[in-house]
Amino acid sequence: MTTVSSPGPSAGAALLPGPDTVVLAHRPLRDSTDKATLSRFGDLVWRLGPGLLDDQLCPVSENWPRLVPDSLREGFTTCAWIALNTNWPAQLRPGLIDEQPEVLTIHKWVMSMSPFAAWMDSRGFTRLCDVSSRDLGLYKSHVLALPNSTEDKRRLLHAVRVVWGYRDALPDEHRLPPRRPWGAASTDDLVGVKRVQSRYNKTPRIDPLTMDALLAWALRMVEGFGPDIRDAAREARLLLDGRHPATLAARDRFGSGSLKGRLAVYLAELHRAGRGLPGTKRRERHGGQLGVDHQHIARMVASTGPHVKPYDGLLLSMAEGYGLELESDAYFLGPIAGSFQGAPWRDRPIGVREVNQLVRYLTAACFIVICYLSGMRSGEVLQLRRGCLREDEYDGLVLVGRRSKGSDHDPDPDPEGTEERAWAVVGAVAPVVQMLESLSDAELLFPPSRQRTTTVRSRRKQSKPTGTMNDDIREFMGWVNAQFSGRDDPAIPPDPTKDIHAARFRRTLAHFVVRRPGGLAAAQAQYGHIRAKVTLGYAGDADTSWMEDLALEELEMVSEQVDEDLRALDDGEHVSGPSAREYRHRVRKSAAVFTGRVVIQADNARRLLSSKHPDIHHGQGMTCVWRYETAGCREEREVAGVDVHGPDEPLCRSECVNLAYTDRNIEDKKRELARHEAAAVDPLSPRPLRDREAAKATQARAVITAHELGRHGNRQQKPVGKERLDGTQTS
Repeated sequence: MTTVSSPGPSAGAALLPGPDTVVLAHRPLRDSTDKATLSRFGDLVWRLGPGLLDDQLCPVSENWPRLVPDSLREGFTTCAWIALNTNWPAQLRPGLIDEQPEVLTIHKWVMSMSPFAAWMDSRGFTRLCDVSSRDLGLYKSHVLALPNSTEDKRRLLHAVRVVWGYRDALPDEHRLPPRRPWGAASTDDLVGVKRVQSRYNKTPRIDPLTMDALLAWALRMVEGFGPDIRDAAREARLLLDGRHPATLAARDRFGSGSLKGRLAVYLAELHRAGRGLPGTKRRERHGGQLGVDHQHIARMVASTGPHVKPYDGLLLSMAEGYGLELESDAYFLGPIAGSFQGAPWRDRPIGVREVNQLVRYLTAACFIVICYLSGMRSGEVLQLRRGCLREDEYDGLVLVGRRSKGSDHDPDPDPEGTEERAWAVVGAVAPVVQMLESLSDAELLFPPSRQRTTTVRSRRKQSKPTGTMNDDIREFMGWVNAQFSGRDDPAIPPDPTKDIHAARFRRTLAHFVVRRPGGLAAAQAQYGHIRAKVTLGYAGDADTSWMEDLALEELEMVSEQVDEDLRALDDGEHVSGPSAREYRHRVRKSAAVFTGRVVIQADNARRLLSSKHPDIHHGQGMTCVWRYETAGCREEREVAGVDVHGPDEPLCRSECVNLAYTDRNIEDKKRELARHEAAAVDPLSPRPLRDREAAKATQARAVITAHELGRHGNRQQKPVGKERLDGTQTS
C-alpha cells in the first residue's frame, strides 16, 4: 500500500504496511505537502509534519533508533502506523470510533511507549506477544517505583493500554494479552491520583484587573504606538536593503573622499543633532560589551563595516571630544508621533536593532485584541490571512478564517470547495487587522518571522507557533510594565492564578459576556448570530462551539448565583416587592436542581438551562423575577421589533410586578438615594435636573421604606410612581 489518500479507514481494518508504505497513507495532509517526500514505513525517521494541518503547530518526527531497540522496532512501528491510519479503537474511546486520533496525540503515545520498549528489551523480550499479564503487572510496579511525577507515570501506563487497544488490528506476534492491562481501574487510580471532576471549564479565567489593563495596553500599543513602530520597521527594511534616503544621500555626498574625513563629518552632524554615537552589544563570545556599531556608521558614510572597524579608537576619541555618549543602539528610526499622557511615548527615535523586538510586541498586542474580542481559539487567530476582515450583508464585521481541519472536527473536504469560517467581531478589531496587514507583505497575519522569509516555517507557509506567541505576550507585558508602570503599581498587574497564555482569552471573554448586564443579549447580537451570517453570506461552517462555551459559562453563573441566593435566604435575608414570594420559591426549587450537578457537555447545559433556569436576574438596586406575560420592559422592545427573551434593565419600570428587592439590592438603593439627594440640592444644576433627581430620590426612598416595613412584619407597601427606574417618565 503506497498510495496517499485522505479518507479515514474503518477502525478495525487489518492494514499491514510494507517497507515502502507511506506513513501518513490515510490522513489528510497539508496543501503544501510534496507527496514524493513523505516518509515511508521502512524509514528510520518518520516526519509527521505534513499531517499537522493547523498552521501554528510545530512539526514532529519519530526517530525510531532512539525510541525503540532494534529487536522490538517492527512491533511498535506497526502499532504506530495503525494508530496513524485508522480510527480510534472502541477499547480506548468508544465514542470516537468514527474519528482518527490527532497526530500529536499519537506522537505523545510513541514517546511514552519508548520506556516500555526499553523495559521489555532489558528482560529479553523480542515480541509483544511474549509479554504476559504477569509481566505487565511487573511493569506497572516498575513504573510506580520511578521518581517521576504521577502525571508521567499515568502517561507511561496509558501508553501500554494504547498498544493493547490496537491489538485487534495488529498481527498476532504484535499483540499484547487479550485481557485489559491491570483490569478496569483507570490510570489515575493506578497511580493514586484523585481527580475531582469539575462541572466547569478547567481553563482558568484571567483576573479582571489583569485583563482590563492588558486589553487597554494592547489597544494603546496598536492605536497609539503602532504607527510609529510600523513606519520604523519599513524604514529599517529600506536601510538594510541600501535603499534608505540617508544611505542614498551618503553615496552622492561623500563620493570617493577619505573615510577618516567622512567619519569626522558624520560625528559633527551627530553632535549638532544632539544624538549619541551608535552602538551595539557584542556577542558573548566577543565579551558581551557595548561597542561601536560599525555596520550602521558604514551605511551613513557610504562605506562597509569591515572598513569602518579599524577606526574604532578614532570614533571613540572624536565622540569623547564632542561629548557624545556611546548608545546601546543606532537610534535612527523616527520621528515619534505617538503620545502617552500628553508627551511623546519615547524620548528618542527607535533603534535599528530594537525595532524588530517592538514589532514582536506590537504583533502580540494585535493577537491579544483579536483573540479576546472575537472568541476565536488561539490557533484559529494564528491562521488568519490577509483580507480576512470583511463586512456581512448587515454591515457587520466578520473575520473569515480557515475552517478547522483537525480530525476531531471534520476531515472530509468541504463539498463546496471552501475552507472558510466566519466569526463576528466588534469594530475595535478592524484597525488591529489593518495594522497587521501593513506590517509586512506576508499572506499570514502572524507569520513566523517578518524579517526572515527563508525559514523552514516560512517556506511551509506556517504561522507563528502558539508557544512562541505565548512567550511574546508575556514579554509584551514585561515591556509595558518596565516602560510605563507608576512608582508603586504595575501598568499591567500580574494574574494571581498563573502566567497568561492564549487559551485563556476565549474562556475569559465567555465569562465576561455572560456576567455583564445584558451580556448574553450582547453575545447574541455581536457573537452569536454567526450561523445566520455564514448561511447567508459564506459557504463555510459557523463557530458554534463559541455559543457552547457561553452555554457552559451561563450554567456556571446560574449555579453560583443560586448558591449565593440560597445562602443569603438561609442567613435571614429579607426580600420585599411584588415578586418576593416567587423569588424565594424559585431559589429553593433551583437549589435542588443545580446543587452538586456535574455538566461537562454544552448540549446538556442548554437543556438544563432551558428547562430549569430560575430566570432570576440581579440588577443594580433591584432583582427581576422574570415572567414574560407581566414584564414591564417588553412593550417598547416589541414595538421596535426586538425579540424579547429576558429583562432589559434600562427599560425597567418601578411598577413592574416582576420586581423583588433583597437586602443586597437595598444597600445599592441606599447609595443611590444618597447620590440623588445630593444632586437634587446642587445649586449649580438647572432646576429641571434637580427636580428629576428629587423624583428619583423619592422613588428610591419609597422602595427602601417598604422593604424595612416588611422586615418588621408590616404589610408590604407597593412603591409609588409610574416611571422607569432610570427616572424617565412613562405614560
